[in-house]
Amino acid sequence: MPTVNAADRDSTPAPVVSAAPTPAKATPTPAPSVAAKNVTTELTKIRTLIAAKNFSAALTSLQAADKTFPNNADINNLLGYSARNLKQYKPAATYYVKALKIDPKHLGALEYQGELFMLTKKTSDAKKNLAKLKSLCGVNCEEYIDLKKAIGNK
Repeated sequence: MPTVNAADRDSTPAPVVSAAPTPAKATPTPAPSVAAKNVTTELTKIRTLIAAKNFSAALTSLQAADKTFPNNADINNLLGYSARNLKQYKPAATYYVKALKIDPKHLGALEYQGELFMLTKKTSDAKKNLAKLKSLCGVNCEEYIDLKKAIGNK
């Protein structure tokens, strides 16, 4: 049985029951958001490519997803991640900036941008991202821990 995410649940209040007889067949409730489900499905497929380290295919799929679902912080974050892993640092930087413009508190984008800063010898900028992560999620969240490790003793 598939698990149900909170986003998949219908938040419409239950209809008021009246004395009138109910129809034999109830009309199904429409999905909360078709676009939200499609972007989730696309990101799931793309994360599979990323997990397989197929960054080139992931980048191509993400660019298509970005056209279908513009201004999505998760898509831009993963565009940056894929580009960074392909050593395309300038485009990666642009994608992270866009992800953070859409969602300034995007933990993944702050972490990955910080890792890019370390690769491009911008340690002070990486430390600024680390401080933002600390203020947003504390010292025990995965993004903070991973960026702190990337910064090391620098």
